[in-house]
Amino acid sequence: MKQSLKDLWKLSRSTLSKLWNRDVLIFLVFVAISTAFWIALSLNETYEESVSVPVRLENVPENVVITTELPKTISVTLRDKGFNLLSYLSRRKLQPVVVDYKAHANRTGHVQLPTRSAMAATLSRLLASTQVVGFSTDTLEYFYNFGLRSKIPVRFVGEVGTQGNFVCSEIQIKPDSVTVFASHRILDTMRAVYVRPIFLHNQKDTLTMEAPLQSIRGAKFEPQSVKVHFVIDRLVEKTIKVPISQANFPANKTLRTFPAHVDITFQVGMGMYRHITPEDFVVVVNYEDLLQNNSNSINLSLKSTPEGASFVRIHPSTVEYVIEEVHEGE
Repeated sequence: MKQSLKDLWKLSRSTLSKLWNRDVLIFLVFVAISTAFWIALSLNETYEESVSVPVRLENVPENVVITTELPKTISVTLRDKGFNLLSYLSRRKLQPVVVDYKAHANRTGHVQLPTRSAMAATLSRLLASTQVVGFSTDTLEYFYNFGLRSKIPVRFVGEVGTQGNFVCSEIQIKPDSVTVFASHRILDTMRAVYVRPIFLHNQKDTLTMEAPLQSIRGAKFEPQSVKVHFVIDRLVEKTIKVPISQANFPANKTLRTFPAHVDITFQVGMGMYRHITPEDFVVVVNYEDLLQNNSNSINLSLKSTPEGASFVRIHPSTVEYVIEEVHEGE
């Protein structure tokens, strides 16, 4: 075994020495030189490149709440030789854009600045050959107020799809309201804050998600996200007896149906099974409908069903009836 290993080592050294000879070394040198020459020619061409520049807001008083921040960065598209553009990209040569709060404070709580004007100091450091082609935004803006706020309820947006015999019986949002910092104009028109749309499919287990809120220009939320709890229940079937009620009958008339009660069968999540009672359903016969009916039977329909009940059926769906006179004293 030792002898075979020595032979293998000798063979490897011999092979490497044949490959790594003077010709190979000369070839690699020429490859390196040609590559460097190609890079130099390429960098001497004119290009357009986007450079990201940081943005900062300074000198903000402690009693001021910034309700909509400036962008963290601005993208500036520059045109120049490749060498110069490479220096901007590699050395971060462009200085941050600094916006002084005190220099632009006003009564509206809204500041808008032309991007080119706000970046004047930064752009002045560009090389003379560098041209500014454009900006990612033409205007820098931010909103602020002095603590004006209101508690606004949070609402769910989206759809929850479940597997065959399951249903989303409840959606809980915690906290159910958030503090909104904004101007009077915005707060007076806000009725709710909405989560960013959530779409779930084929769910069979209860779950909780962190949901960011849909941003509103000029408003700041605390907190900026909420927890959405989806209660997923297995569907079960339940049947209850519900009386048939009458509506819009004259004082001297009353309705008698045969039978007087009907069975309501429906599907409901297990968590809601015991909470749905006969009082949650309303089966009504309207007197005006009977005046146009030429039969002694009438089709029944539900006027009210509780939230959470699905695939609701009435049995029997048709009942016979009579209208009786009500005499005074009865």
